[in-house]
Amino acid sequence: MKKMWKRIVSLVILANCAIALLAGCGGAQDASKEEVNLMIWTEYIPDSVIEGFEKETGVVVNMTTYASPDEMLAKLKSSKEGTYDMIICPENYVPIFSGDGTIEELDKSKLSNMENLDPSLLGRENDPENTFSLPYMFATAVIAVDTDVISEEIDSYDKLLNEAYKDQIVAIEDSRAMYAMAAMAKGFDANDTSDEALAAVEDYWSKLFPNIHVFDGTSPKTEMINGECPIGLMYGAEALLAQKEVPSIKCYYPKEGTYMGADAMMITSASGNKENAYTLMNYIMDGDVSAAISAEFPYVNPNLKALNVLGSDYADNILTNPPTEAKENSCTLKDIGDETSKIVNLWTKLKG
Repeated sequence: MKKMWKRIVSLVILANCAIALLAGCGGAQDASKEEVNLMIWTEYIPDSVIEGFEKETGVVVNMTTYASPDEMLAKLKSSKEGTYDMIICPENYVPIFSGDGTIEELDKSKLSNMENLDPSLLGRENDPENTFSLPYMFATAVIAVDTDVISEEIDSYDKLLNEAYKDQIVAIEDSRAMYAMAAMAKGFDANDTSDEALAAVEDYWSKLFPNIHVFDGTSPKTEMINGECPIGLMYGAEALLAQKEVPSIKCYYPKEGTYMGADAMMITSASGNKENAYTLMNYIMDGDVSAAISAEFPYVNPNLKALNVLGSDYADNILTNPPTEAKENSCTLKDIGDETSKIVNLWTKLKG
């Protein structure tokens, strides 16, 4: 009986060793998997697109998200070199990141799908030859109003200062974009950080901020959908998604000027998965893939093939295809170097 028991114990030990060995092998396989590390805004790329890329290429996407440019910079600065392979962020960071060596010149021979991009949306001021970046999506900011609650046509930044709207507005949590809109509201250029412009913005913000119920950099549409806020100062894509849930929401491009920013795709210089980063960037620029991104997150799409897939509903909507007047009356954020600290300091002073 003892011999039989010893034999059973031995078999159990062997079985456990075999399981551990298999687990070890599985762990080794996981460790050797191809991967790419992406940093991107929250709610900006569908899970289905990531899953499709992984299935097609066998490359695992490790995604880090951020809700504001300040958070993006904090994560980037606190991580060791080479942590991220690809960054998708506001275009005004291209001169900064190219200047300090964070990103590399693009090898366009690896990006065959860039031919799908609208030439009129290339060569923007922050990267005139698209040496370091290519556009991912464009975002316009609009004033969204639930007309079942608010009867006024709020078609200007100035009207947001109405004391009747105290604690009723949801706004994007982006100091640079919010500064641009406040500057335009006061008649200044979006990139002007002169003493006069800063004083004007401080005056505007000091009147606006009491009316803001919440700053939401992740999903400002939520506060409008659930009825928490009847007014939103938000990106057009978020406004459109809110509008689909609450048809009474109407959107306006402020007459003083439109905030229109581009998010750019970049490859980091210290990337340890460079080829995979190029493969992901090229995949995103495929017409069908880009259309799938806009179908879930309906920003202004620079991909001509994607627009053909998305069809007339997308092309005819002012939130996904801004009217000419709004585009001509829009701003482009530039790299303003150390002057950015003036904006951040004012933002922190008034917002807390």
